[in-house]
Amino acid sequence: MSREESDVFKWTVLFLTVIFWGLAFTAIKYAVNFFTPYELAFLRFLVADLLFIPTILIKGYRIEKRDVWKIFILGIFGVTVYHVALNAGETMVSSGVASLVIATAPVFVLLFSYLFLDERITLRKVAGIILALSGVYFLSDPESGGDVMGIAIVFISTLSAGIYTVGGKIMMKKYSPQILTAYAMVLGTVPLTIYSASSFSKMLSVDIIPALSVIFLGIFPTYISYQGWYYFLSKEEASRASVFLQTIPLVSIIAGVMLLGEPVTLYTLSGGFLIISGVLMVLKDNGNG
Repeated sequence: MSREESDVFKWTVLFLTVIFWGLAFTAIKYAVNFFTPYELAFLRFLVADLLFIPTILIKGYRIEKRDVWKIFILGIFGVTVYHVALNAGETMVSSGVASLVIATAPVFVLLFSYLFLDERITLRKVAGIILALSGVYFLSDPESGGDVMGIAIVFISTLSAGIYTVGGKIMMKKYSPQILTAYAMVLGTVPLTIYSASSFSKMLSVDIIPALSVIFLGIFPTYISYQGWYYFLSKEEASRASVFLQTIPLVSIIAGVMLLGEPVTLYTLSGGFLIISGVLMVLKDNGNG
């Protein structure tokens, strides 16, 4: 593959990753009408694990026994807590609002990195944090499609994403992102197996569209997109790559309007603008401030 072809492929992978992650919020919003937040999380990751487990075996991914519990805890935050809370939050807020709240995750990654990894925090980053969180305030207004309780629950997902990311940074000193992700996804599904009976029963009783939503979530935003994201990271600087993730809420909002008829109000747009602006300030700060 020539350099030009490689660049086209790299950006195509990123484009599809952003699209799939954006559409995930829409698919969740639809699927929670048929499954409980716990059941949806279990089924989504059961589908993903049916792909991750063969990947682990075929590629010979290995982790040390003493690290299993550490990666299990990562999986608890990255899979169990994050996705159950997100699913539950989307029973109360629109998919677009949920995606905007999740977009504040880099803010908490920064805060946890400052607390536990001794990474520097600057005045510009503090300003970005304040700006992003003020955007969340706008989204809490019912006119935005938001709900205070729903946003609080989605915030649990955001905090979990921060813990998962910072914990992953520590573990990536020893393991590649691909190995870490595969094991975290599989191990993080384990606590959800207590909902397997009701999940299978619901899956067999629903119509084809809700079932396809679950399968879509497991394959495209989970298995394929995580692989795609790490491929892109291997070809591009992480700081630059992270900026592109801020386009995910745009995909979610457009999909929510077109597929679910979700409203977009001035509050939604104002809150979204403040969040994205604040997060970009955090991501683009080069440390001089």
